[in-house]
Amino acid sequence: MKKYIIRFAIFIVLIAVVFASVNIIIDPYNIFHYENPRNNGVEANKNYIKTKYILKHPDKFDSFVFGSSRAGFVNTHDIPGGNYYNMCSSEAVPAEHLRLLEIFLENGIVPENVIILVDDIACFVDPQNPYHDQLYRVPYPDNDIISRAKFYYRYCDLVTTFEALGVMLAHEDDDPDFNERYRESGSERMDKKASDVEGDFSEGYWSEYYSLRVEEAVSDIKKIRELCDENGINLVIMTNPLYFKTYAKGVENGYIDFLDALGEVTDYWNFSSFSDITVNEGNYYETSHFTPDVAKMMIDTVFSGYEDERLWSQGFGIHVTEENKDEFISFLKHQAGEFGVKRYEQ
Repeated sequence: MKKYIIRFAIFIVLIAVVFASVNIIIDPYNIFHYENPRNNGVEANKNYIKTKYILKHPDKFDSFVFGSSRAGFVNTHDIPGGNYYNMCSSEAVPAEHLRLLEIFLENGIVPENVIILVDDIACFVDPQNPYHDQLYRVPYPDNDIISRAKFYYRYCDLVTTFEALGVMLAHEDDDPDFNERYRESGSERMDKKASDVEGDFSEGYWSEYYSLRVEEAVSDIKKIRELCDENGINLVIMTNPLYFKTYAKGVENGYIDFLDALGEVTDYWNFSSFSDITVNEGNYYETSHFTPDVAKMMIDTVFSGYEDERLWSQGFGIHVTEENKDEFISFLKHQAGEFGVKRYEQ
């Protein structure tokens, strides 16, 4: 009897090894290939693989950019005063930026500079919502055996893996610099033109699970500000230049309330408004992501003193401080009313 139990146990172990090996080899979300992720047609869990990569290479970068996927088109090589890595990932929100910064500090990684890009995603997306449970968005696990085991177990689903395999086999890799860019900057393709993408501009970007959460978002940003101050980290916060239809949807649902509350806990650079930039489809791939050229204007404005008077008068590139916050918020509300946002129409 004992012999059969041992044989059965060995059989189970062998099955488990084969089962795990298949998932590890195919690995559609690149969890097990964080050093050299494959451009396989499946969106990687960038929250995890980038964090893991930085923890394995703690001295490679001295500064970080945090944000949702919209921050991905910020070219880190354009930012002066530091060797930046772009930590952007799908719908990442301030609570996640805070957690990753805490993980870095716990592991002895104290950045010189941190840039955080925020927008409507920051104040409308709850990091605990079910959509953040998707495999390409699962947060970096806590540093204990149970949390890590649960995390990796989620990526050992043969059904999901083989479904993704079909996508991988059909994908044609047209991005030869994918791996080098991942290792050296963390940013997306800088050579991707808006004209290369057939984007849908008919409606502003909005998801059914969006719900205003100003207090929670601002509280997380305040904690980031305090953490940076405590550790001598230079923090710069910018708002993303949302496409005007997306911006209008956000404003209608309380986005300016978030910007108002944000100004109570920190200064920030504002690029969210109705401006010549945000009404121009040529500056966007679709109604969610802006192009590297727009990101370059933002970097030049914040770090090199670039100023376009017309854009500035439209709210693009305003440094919002305690002194001018109330006047600026009043301007945004008035502007929104002029552009037909019902919430602020006179």
